[in-house]
Order: sequence, then structure tokens, then C-alpha cells
Amino acid sequence: FDEDDDTDALEQFTLGKKRLTKLADIDRAGKLEAYKTDLKTDIEALQLLQSNLSAFEKKIAKEIAKEKTKAHPHKSLDDKLQTLIRKINEKRAKGENNGNPKALIFTVYKDTAFYLFDQLTARGFDNVAVVSGDAAKISGTEGETKRFEPILERFAPFTKLFREKQWAFQPSKQASMPLRQFEEWRQWIAENDSATNEKLQNPIDILIATDVLSEGQNLQDCDLVINYDIHWNPVRVIQRMGRIDRLGSPNDTIFGINFWPSDNINAYLDLQSRIEKRMAQMKLAGSEVHLDFSQSFRAIAEDEELEQRQKAKMLEQMQASWDEVETGKTLGFDDFSLETFRQELLQELREKEHLYRQMPNGIYTGFIPTSNVCPEAGIIALLGYPRKPPKAENFRYKSYELLYITMDGNTVLPNQKEILDALGLHKDAPRAVPAAIDRGEPEAVRRLSQALKTWLKSQIVEETEQDDGTTKQTMGKAQLELLNKLKSGSKAAARQIQEEPPISERYAADNVDLIVWFIVSKTV
Repeated sequence: FDEDDDTDALEQFTLGKKRLTKLADIDRAGKLEAYKTDLKTDIEALQLLQSNLSAFEKKIAKEIAKEKTKAHPHKSLDDKLQTLIRKINEKRAKGENNGNPKALIFTVYKDTAFYLFDQLTARGFDNVAVVSGDAAKISGTEGETKRFEPILERFAPFTKLFREKQWAFQPSKQASMPLRQFEEWRQWIAENDSATNEKLQNPIDILIATDVLSEGQNLQDCDLVINYDIHWNPVRVIQRMGRIDRLGSPNDTIFGINFWPSDNINAYLDLQSRIEKRMAQMKLAGSEVHLDFSQSFRAIAEDEELEQRQKAKMLEQMQASWDEVETGKTLGFDDFSLETFRQELLQELREKEHLYRQMPNGIYTGFIPTSNVCPEAGIIALLGYPRKPPKAENFRYKSYELLYITMDGNTVLPNQKEILDALGLHKDAPRAVPAAIDRGEPEAVRRLSQALKTWLKSQIVEETEQDDGTTKQTMGKAQLELLNKLKSGSKAAARQIQEEPPISERYAADNVDLIVWFIVSKTV
């Protein structure tokens, strides 16, 4: 802005999103010139960073172009990438776990995941796949896909195909060990199921993923997890390792490799120390953690004075005011616990509580997505269990299900935080609902109802049509998820079985309320 910008012009410009700051307020505080100087410095720093990145990308592109003619194709100017390649090659050269070649590489960012995919495939690595929240890709194939379950089946066939699915196959009496049974099953599949055999004959050995795979997946065929960038939340780090550190693993030993920030960045962030201390606190609370998480973590976790210091700190916090506890400089779990959404909801309720209390169940709206976070048309719905009795007052649901499904009842986004993120991005989008739904046309309403019923049924039982036309029933998604939690020793899952109704009752269409729903439309 020029010196002669008047106050009216400054009043029109604001900074920030939720907490708006007027440029006029900065001017009145006598800080406008300092702000302009700081802004210019930031822009210059960003431009320099962008220029350096562009130059680096050009060097990497030239490097890839020469890979096929180089004597050492695994060399790279990207030191971190080269270290990753070296670790994969070293692991394979050792031949641990009967020469298991598999590696599961986690990264926080989709761009990083696809960068690693492009780099590894260009440098001669075969059988590579990448999975993010909205896209997946396999080496040797064109284009991307949104379905990653077939990729997981090729990456972990022992777990995903042989153990988690029901088959007519019967092992011989001599095959008492799971791996021996698996080999016999492979032979049986080759003779009886060409589609599954195709997956077995085209394995995936290196899987690169964002944290979309850090929860709820059994991938214990793999024996190596690599955290290419370490997540600030130690719970997420433990969850990543938990994809392969599970009951029923065919591997004698499993391995984990963590890529920490460089020394100068870590000195600024203190990330390693903060995560290690958080994990030590989790150990005191009874959580299972890996003592070999880092070179220094074992000493921290086994420190006999740690528990005493932690108790003293808790007593000190109890004596402090709640505000002091809230403003303490700690590594928060907001993202993991959905605290951000709760705070926003609380603020909204404070302003419009009466309005929301008057809203009936089944209220709906819709929008046309403006970003790829909503990759498919469908329904976003909030279900409550059990169904509210007629004329009931002060009724509270025992559990909720937030889901995003297609019109066929298939899950689009399995993670409720991703769904909330998608809704947050479109909360100011104009209402867009197909006219047939607004008019209540029976066929349009029936299709919506059927999609929800299909999803609910899939939580109880899965049905697949056999080649002979018969229908085969197997455990539903909720049943399998509960079973997997029990296998991993989850106390919460054990309590659920003892204290809560069976899944067949909890997901029965007649036992849930449709509280609110959104139509996600590509067009109206």
C-alpha cells in the first residue's frame, strides 16, 4: 500500500480467516510500515525457496533421464532419497524372514508419496504402489485408481486374502503351520480362482502410503515399516508400526526405520525429544511402545525417576488453574482427537443453540464439491444408535456413525476426520440438491434409503455372488474390525462384546436414526 492510502481503503482489507485483523487496526497501532517490511521479507524468502526447489527438481529430472545408462542407478542428489534406497537394498540383501522383500513406507504428505513412487520406479524398482486418501497408483500401469483394497491384497496376500477371507479350501493334515497352509492354498487358487491367482502372480513389494493406511489395516505380510517423515503425534507413529506388528505375522522379526529431521531443523523444532517424551508418558499410562523406537528412547523409557517426575508435574498442574493448563506449551493431540471440530461446534452452538435444538432428525442439504476431497457423488450421513423412542425427552444416543458412501452404499472415505474436513471445506458452499429429492419423488428417496441400508448390511455381513450363481456370506466390515481388535488384545473391544448389543442389532436399519445428511452431487 502507498503512503497516501486513506483509512476507508484500509478498513476494507483484512487478514486471517477465523480471527480477522483489519489493516486499519495495524495502521492505528503504528505497525503498518513494520508489517510491510516483514511481508516483503517473507515474500522474498518464499521466492528464494521456490527458486531453489525448481532448480532442484530440474536436477532430479535430469538425473532420472540418465538412470538407465548409469552404472549406479541408485545414486541421487537427494540425500534422503538415496538413504531410503540404500536401506531397502540393505534389507533385501540380508534376506531376513526367508528373503521377504516387502517394505511399507509412510509419509504425511500425498506429494511426497507420489514423489517417492516416481523416483523408485524410475530407478529400477519393480512392484511398487502408492496410496493416498483420494488416489492410488501401481507401477507398470497407466493412470490412477481410487480403490486401494486390491492393492493391499497384492501387497499382503497371506493376511488380506488367505486369512481374512473365507474359502472352500482345506489344508492337508501335513500342513500344520500357517505358511505351509498358505503355500497349499496358493496351489489351490491357481487351479480354482483365476482372478485371485492374477493378484498372487503380480505382487506388490513396496507400498508407499499416507496415514490413510495407518489405522485399521492388517499388513503383517510386510516386515519393515519406514517412517520417511516422522509424524508429530506419537500415537500415529505407533499405529503405523502396528500395521505389521500384529498377531499372526508370518515373520520371525519385524523392523522399523525412522527418518528424523536434519540436525538444524530438529534443533529448532525439538521434534524428536518431544515425541520421545510423549511416548514415555504413554508407557507410564500402560500403552505398549517399542523401546527401540530411537537410539535414545530406551534410556528415557526405562528411567526409574521418570514416573516420579511425571507424578510431580501432574500434581503441579492440578494446583494450577484450568486456563494455565490450557495454555501450557505442550505437543497437542487436537488433530487426532478432533478437538478442532469440537471447538468450532461449541462456538456455533453458543450462537445458535435454540435453532439447532428445534431441528428434527432427517434434515438434509447438499453441495457440489469444489475440491478432490469429495471424489465421488454420494451421501454423507450421521446415524445415531439406538433409535429415539417417540416423544422421548432428554434422549442421548449411545453411539454415532459418520459415513460418506456412494449411491451404491460403498464407503468413499473411511476416516471420520477426513469426512469432517470435507464438510468443513464446503460449509459455505451454496445449497445444491437435485430437484427430485427436494420434491420427495419416491424413486429418488428410495435410492437414498437403499444406499444407507446397503452400507448398514455390509457392516453385519458381506455377500458375494459365486460363479455358480449362489451367494456366499462372510463377516461384515464391523464384525471383522471388532475381531481384529480382539486379536490384537484390545480391552475396549472385549468390553464392547460384554456390555454392548451385538453388531447385528447395532447396525440393523430399524435400530438407527438418520440425524442429518448431505447430498454430494457432481451436478444438479
